[in-house]
Amino acid sequence: MNIEEDIWKLRNQINEDKEFFWSHPEKGLKEIETSNYIKKRLINMGYKAIDDKIYNTGIIATLYGKENGPCILFRTDMDAVCMDNTGRLKHTCGHDAHMTIMLALAKLLIDNKDKINGTVKLLFEPDEEENGGAKPMIQNGALSNPKVDKAFAIHMWSEFEEDTIAIKDGPIMASTDPFNITIYGKSGHAAIPQSCVNPIYIANKIIEEINIMEKNINNTNKMLVLGITSIIAGNNNNVIPENAYLKGICRTYDNNLRCDIKEKLKDLIERVATSMNGKAHIEFISEYPATINSYEEAKTIEELSKKIVKNVVTDYKTMCSEDFSYFLNEVSGALIFVGCKKNQYYPQHNENFQVGENPMLIGVQIFYEIVKKYLYKNF
Repeated sequence: MNIEEDIWKLRNQINEDKEFFWSHPEKGLKEIETSNYIKKRLINMGYKAIDDKIYNTGIIATLYGKENGPCILFRTDMDAVCMDNTGRLKHTCGHDAHMTIMLALAKLLIDNKDKINGTVKLLFEPDEEENGGAKPMIQNGALSNPKVDKAFAIHMWSEFEEDTIAIKDGPIMASTDPFNITIYGKSGHAAIPQSCVNPIYIANKIIEEINIMEKNINNTNKMLVLGITSIIAGNNNNVIPENAYLKGICRTYDNNLRCDIKEKLKDLIERVATSMNGKAHIEFISEYPATINSYEEAKTIEELSKKIVKNVVTDYKTMCSEDFSYFLNEVSGALIFVGCKKNQYYPQHNENFQVGENPMLIGVQIFYEIVKKYLYKNF
């Protein structure tokens, strides 16, 4: 990896920041210590324009350059996601490393403020893993005053070795639409099923129809994950329950297909339930669109990445999801995968997952290259 001297000089602070975030994991919308630490670090660096009222524990620090120019937003997530086998919350998706990278970038920017021809927004987003902080932050003005022209984010990624960056244009992460289905039947004695409406039978039929829908769509070469992941109904051998409950997920790279599937699911469950003398209702929760990188920005980052790492992957996408998609729905930009796999592989959300120093240095370098590309004078 090729890391410039100014970033190497930040190694001690990088490791100190990472240790703090790793040691203080907090759930979404409860990142109190995390938020306070970030604010203190930014203030000590000399940042004046810090908005900590944008949304819950979220923060936006704005740095105005010496001259006018574009406004570039960098985003990091803040929340921890996984409980280990002792019940302790842990950073097992790389958000601690993401915040560390952002603070290192903040230091580089303010130390080189006079070189910046434009504006930088550093956005720290809460609650990415659960309900998503991106959408409410945008609704509260994160992309305005000044108007953001481009947005970028990094995600540490366990599928790639260290010294690897993955970047491509177009869809790179799927949409996610988790859903809950409530089926309303008519309870009664199991000995007289003709007087009841068994919601379990309705649930079975809905599951069968959903499987058929998924297979038919995938047969058209459109990639879709659609399935039921939980079923809860009844607790007695001799009683037909009143209700049944299903949980499921829909994921696709096509935002138009995503909207179409949601409507088809609603029609399907209502049609099946009605045909069997019951009723059903579907509720979608924590919905994220597909993450779609802009062509120009992805190609630019591809070229910048070749200066930093040995391996640049340009054909990778995953069915995992990210609410950075909301930013890319509004402005051009890209999400960048930085490899963090070591000799022993632990996937994202595994309790043993952790990010080392080298991927963070690479993350700082690629963010800094983006700043120099779009904002530095005479670069």
